[in-house]
Amino acid sequence: MSGKPKLIVLSEKLRGKSFELDKDVVSVGRTDKTDICIKDPTISSHHCDFIRKDNTYVLKDNGSTNGTRVNNVPVKEQILKNSDILQLGGVEILFDSDDGTTTSVTRTHTGIDLDSTEVGLSTVKNLDNLSPFKNDRRNGSFSQKILLALVILLVLAILILVGAVVWMGVNQTPEAVATIVGSSL
Repeated sequence: MSGKPKLIVLSEKLRGKSFELDKDVVSVGRTDKTDICIKDPTISSHHCDFIRKDNTYVLKDNGSTNGTRVNNVPVKEQILKNSDILQLGGVEILFDSDDGTTTSVTRTHTGIDLDSTEVGLSTVKNLDNLSPFKNDRRNGSFSQKILLALVILLVLAILILVGAVVWMGVNQTPEAVATIVGSSL
């Protein structure tokens, strides 16, 4: 390796912070006793080690609580390549060992060929039964019938109450009305 490999933190809290791997064994963890200390609750005290081997480093998980991943694959021990994305607990880190050599780039092309599809056709024929707001107009829903019955009962109760008040007012003598009004004041 002509340049020193380094770790570049990608996660928000320490984004952009880089650590050079300048020893044969570099320890990473949450405690100050490790070579690289990352104060994050998802990283174990002695989370992992980076061990120099030939022209690269090997990542070795030290039985961490939240695990170690390389390119989103859980690992116990893994030889690292330039641009590998490491996850130590919940912290994402880029392994940068660019030594000037060419690295292979994989590209993915995803597309939809609109020429081979018929416009306006759907494999789903009827979506009426999927709607949570669908009304059964033939019979009405059970809850609608109950609501209608309650409204009718409420209107009847109000009419009976108004009728009773009117009847009492018509049948009372003026002296009785004055007594009732005077006693309530």
